[in-house]
Amino acid sequence: MTTDATVTPHGYAYDNDQPSARRHLSALARALDDFTIGRLHHLGLAGKRCLEIGAGGSEIAVWLAAQVGPAGTVVATDLKPRHIGAHPRLTVLRHDITTDPLPDGPFDLIHARLVLMHLPQREQLLAVLAAALAPGGVLMVEDWHATADAVVLDAATDDDRDLFTAYQRAVNQRVFQAAGSDPQWSLRLHQQMRLAGLHDVDTVINAPVWHSGSPGLILALTAIAEHRDRLRDAGLTDADLTRVERLLISSDGGLVVRGHQLYSVSGRKP
Repeated sequence: MTTDATVTPHGYAYDNDQPSARRHLSALARALDDFTIGRLHHLGLAGKRCLEIGAGGSEIAVWLAAQVGPAGTVVATDLKPRHIGAHPRLTVLRHDITTDPLPDGPFDLIHARLVLMHLPQREQLLAVLAAALAPGGVLMVEDWHATADAVVLDAATDDDRDLFTAYQRAVNQRVFQAAGSDPQWSLRLHQQMRLAGLHDVDTVINAPVWHSGSPGLILALTAIAEHRDRLRDAGLTDADLTRVERLLISSDGGLVVRGHQLYSVSGRKP
């Protein structure tokens, strides 16, 4: 696992203290929060104790705090929690899930989105989270299945198609996999939930299509902002990266891609 200034020692490829973090976290929230809230909405959260792991800058923790009502509580954690919102029933903690004990439980709901896929000890951590549930409690883990193969559905030119494919492959290999991320982890999540002793395991897959200028493609700007040297090492020139930026940002860039599939997997403790 690399440990340079732009890849944290915990396996995260992106840093919440970087200037690009606010744009990145905002795009993540716009791309994913509605789907996640739809998954959580039916759980009956009034009066529940909830734990949000790796809250980042999404609205999920604040939404949970509104849902649990006066009798409930929410704890939201992150390595660098500066972007987490505020709510009277929300406690925000600086927390490293790989080394720190979990906040005092047990919890009726534990949710972690785009966290475990980045951590080498993901299977062990899943078991730790499952053990922190109260009887009847739900663990929901959401992670991407990320691939660079055959993702471009349309592009203005064949050169644009080839360039974005090369860029996506470089990001997957030189940024995420170099930092210890496993883009195939989500395919094992359902089984791992069952092996952790959870029942009623349920998987729903969000399969978006992202267009130029959409939140999903705005996310791709972060790799250029934080890992330009790594992308150059993969063979991309500064001119290539400038062209990729235009494809990602411009609403009329003509790029249409199959977005990362988000595997949302939940299981209930007996």
